[in-house]
Amino acid sequence: MKARGLVLWLLVLLTPVFSVAAPVAAGGWLPDAVLGSLMLRTLVQTPDGLIWVGTDDGVYRYDGTQLISINALRRTGGPLPTVPCNNLLPLPDGQLWLGTDAGLYCFGTDGQLRPLPLPVPNNSSRSIGALALSPDSRRVWVEQDHVGLRAYTLAGQPAGQLLPLQQSSNNVWPAPDGSLWAVTAQDVRRFSATGQLVGLWLQRGRTNLQPVYDPVGRPWLLSTSAAYRAGPQGQLIEGSRWGSAAQEESPEVLRRPDGPTVLAREQVQQLEWTTGPDPRPRLRFALPLPPWPTAGWSGHLRADRAGHWWVFDTGTRGCWHREATPAFIQALPGPGGKPYSVRSSVRLPDGRLLVSSYVSGLLTQARDSPLAPLRRWNNATLPDGNAPILMGIVPAPLGPEGDWLAVGAYPFLRFNPVTGRIREMIAADQTQASVGILCLVRDATTGRIWAGTRIGLYWYDPAIQTFRPFKVPGLGSPMAGRTVEAVCPDGRGQLWLATPEGVEHLNVATGQRTSYGPTAPDSRRVAVDGARCLYLAPDGRLWVGTRAHGLALILPTGAARLALTPGQGLPNPSVATITPSPDGALWLGTYQGLVRYLPSSGQLAVFTTAHGLASDECNACAAYVDPQDGSLLIGGVAGLQRIYPDQMPGRTAAPPQLLLTSYTALSASAEASRTHYLLPHDQLPALQLAPNMPLVDLHLALSNVLDPTRARYAYRVRGWLADRWLGLGTTPQLRLQGLPPGSYTVEIRGETSQGVPTTNVLRLPLTVTAEWWNRPLTWVLAAVLAVLGVYWWQRGRLRQLQRENELRARLAANLHDEVGSLLTRVTMQAELLREFQQGPAPRLATLVEDSRAAASTVRDIIWSVDADADNLAALVDRIRDHLDATSRATGRVLLFDDRDLPTLLDLPLPPVVRQHTYLIFKEALTNALKYSRPGSDIEVALRYANELELSVTNEGEATVNSRAGQGMRNMRHRAQLMRAELTAGPVSDGWQVQLRVPA
Repeated sequence: MKARGLVLWLLVLLTPVFSVAAPVAAGGWLPDAVLGSLMLRTLVQTPDGLIWVGTDDGVYRYDGTQLISINALRRTGGPLPTVPCNNLLPLPDGQLWLGTDAGLYCFGTDGQLRPLPLPVPNNSSRSIGALALSPDSRRVWVEQDHVGLRAYTLAGQPAGQLLPLQQSSNNVWPAPDGSLWAVTAQDVRRFSATGQLVGLWLQRGRTNLQPVYDPVGRPWLLSTSAAYRAGPQGQLIEGSRWGSAAQEESPEVLRRPDGPTVLAREQVQQLEWTTGPDPRPRLRFALPLPPWPTAGWSGHLRADRAGHWWVFDTGTRGCWHREATPAFIQALPGPGGKPYSVRSSVRLPDGRLLVSSYVSGLLTQARDSPLAPLRRWNNATLPDGNAPILMGIVPAPLGPEGDWLAVGAYPFLRFNPVTGRIREMIAADQTQASVGILCLVRDATTGRIWAGTRIGLYWYDPAIQTFRPFKVPGLGSPMAGRTVEAVCPDGRGQLWLATPEGVEHLNVATGQRTSYGPTAPDSRRVAVDGARCLYLAPDGRLWVGTRAHGLALILPTGAARLALTPGQGLPNPSVATITPSPDGALWLGTYQGLVRYLPSSGQLAVFTTAHGLASDECNACAAYVDPQDGSLLIGGVAGLQRIYPDQMPGRTAAPPQLLLTSYTALSASAEASRTHYLLPHDQLPALQLAPNMPLVDLHLALSNVLDPTRARYAYRVRGWLADRWLGLGTTPQLRLQGLPPGSYTVEIRGETSQGVPTTNVLRLPLTVTAEWWNRPLTWVLAAVLAVLGVYWWQRGRLRQLQRENELRARLAANLHDEVGSLLTRVTMQAELLREFQQGPAPRLATLVEDSRAAASTVRDIIWSVDADADNLAALVDRIRDHLDATSRATGRVLLFDDRDLPTLLDLPLPPVVRQHTYLIFKEALTNALKYSRPGSDIEVALRYANELELSVTNEGEATVNSRAGQGMRNMRHRAQLMRAELTAGPVSDGWQVQLRVPA
């Protein structure tokens, strides 16, 4: 079981080794997946910052994420034929000229695509070989293959004479002095401003030399290895050489003020001019090109205004771009040029750089060659049975015999920095060397060495010359069994510890711990579970890198919060390393790039393989500040990279600009739902959301950026959500839907992956309308009608109640005056008869009782329909009267409890409640008299607070147990009519019926 655990642990450690993808091209070139799928022939940037490309099958506009055919952008004119386009020329006024195999075309700022006349219209060749703009931007030179050159006006009309060329020209260059240079496979020709041939130089073998001018205005012809003076009578005089003659080839040349850029088969060469009266070109630096899949080479180099180079080969698919400067991030080549995954780095006593890798073992680099390839140190090997990796090294002779202390994936180690010998050390209280070590650090204040492991915290004891578990006398080990990912001494006798559960602040003397994490108290509650790296800043702030939550901050006051998350531009939530630089920035190694974060301003910049990283994935604990030159060494899954923070490029001459390239309004109509593509001179659209157009998609783009796929966007809708900015992340699309009706302004901003904001903010008016039934006016009218309806309904109800009350009053009065008087006379007559005994005595008694019952029933009916009795006082009086009458008639003690009634009894009661409550009372009282023990008391209680409560309770045990019968059914039915609760059942020494009527 133990061996199985070690194997699993080894697999975890080696995961970064196997996760490395295919090797990324050297030199910081970034492949463009979209353009790389095309067979490119030319590439230009228009004044709006967008890229246009000519391909084997037409012309496309590219905004960094979206590729649009020119025929989709065309608004008038015929479509462009599906033929190769070899040349594109943007003009200052926004026109784009197209040189294709089918002729010459112009795409205007209004979206019109129109053909232009050829230099020689009736020739069999219609292919355009070259386009060039004169230095004064007043003429366009057009070269027709195998025909010649001719100047055109900006209106698209030929002007001037034809300059014949028997061969197709691969480059036409209008020079600053007004002359025109034409390069063919056989020669280089120079024409005067009037069209006279003033110079001709034959090419050197297969090398097509390209013309440039030096700072004093002298012409030079360049190859990939040398520069030649263009002498009189066709002479070529070698003036400078930077490569061998055997490798001399035809160059592609970009003419720049600071010196020409030359594209060779395997590298881009940046030349510069020497100073003095006789300037000559010399090599300033060279950057290797990405590998090409074919041996054939027909490469092209283009530059945009933001200072980026674009490279592609017309014979293969693929397009790469990068910064047109030396990289401030330099990937260090490994043995054999293969990728190698790095864990730790340190300087040896002899000045060599020691690098520990997962598979390649221990590597070294010469002291005076910071960019030299790393070589394997064959004498330095870990003992058998161990993963070939050093997890950490303390570069000081603190171990036995002056060895350095180190840790591997499993054991504690001692390392001889001179011989490279590595030996295991068995920790105290351990029977084996393998304890699963994650980090090793030295406290600069006390000099004590600490190690974090998977089974707790260890420290190096010089007395016994080995490591032992950390324990507090009398308290044991406070971190026993805990995984400690990182240790950071605070210089005051306390340690910051990164654990999977969060961050611990451990007092070494007392063992007291203060915890930070998702389950800590409020002030210390922060998402630092999965903490893996720590950095304690000089101001006492602790920065915490986590596996899944980004970067957190613990202040000296003890307060904690998340400082940087993916929602704020962090490319990945897993922070593997935190390394400070002298300018106050924090360099964060993540799984999707290296981040430069400025805590003072919150600005961050993201660097990837586009800027020179060997891989975007950085390894944990693999960062090191080189004491020799102050550079940062950041290890990743594909190798080690050296970063020079002070050489980081500043802002480009062409700042980023935010563009709206298209928008789509979803509608029930197919025509209305089509995508609308915007041209540079178009006004921003006025957006509208309506029931038949419920959503609008906006497609955004950032121009003049190296990696537009990592650009970040945010938007807000003024007049909605308190004008709060909402992040879109790196998604260049905004969908608007579901807004309440009204008029708004949509504002959109953007920034590059380096945190450089765009120079503009897009502002688009937005109108949101709703269905007729969902408009504010409709709501107001509906509310008015509802109020009027309620008013008339209530008024009618009051009138109805008034009529009912009047009817009830008349009925009660009539019953009282007519029927009541009649029954009273009958009762009196019956009593007189009984008194004089004029009839049979039993019958007279029965007549008297029936007369009294009838009179009582009529009084109940009169009371129930009397509108003046709709209050609590009438109910109480009626109950008292009935109790008095029943008590006299039966001789039983009937008690009435009214202690819980309010002082004022004139509280209104609905007629239904008053009537049914009284009738339930009578039925319950009758049942109590009938079934209770003879002579026992009966108590009636009436309460009124939040609800009306009536209870009838008899004392003593009931003579029967069943309460079924018509009386109970009547009471339950009356309770249901009031939506009241009726209960009946035994209580202590008796029986109780209880009614609860909700208020």
